[in-house]
Amino acid sequence: MSRRWIQNPNRCADEYLDGIEDFIEFALRNGMIETYSIWNLHGEQLYHASSSNTTRMDNVEPITDPNDQVMDII
Repeated sequence: MSRRWIQNPNRCADEYLDGIEDFIEFALRNGMIETYSIWNLHGEQLYHASSSNTTRMDNVEPITDPNDQVMDII
């Protein structure tokens, strides 16, 4: 599956919208990996608080993926 459509800055372009539809159809056919319970590939932070040297960082901005706009469209 080509992912070239993701780079299109025009979120209303036919190429982009068709790419979203193709991606959704692909995802519906394959489902979700059952062992993917910590969504670190989609922004969820991994916390390892077992160490006494853990530093708390409250003022860190979350990493935002511009492709999250796809979810807004859906």
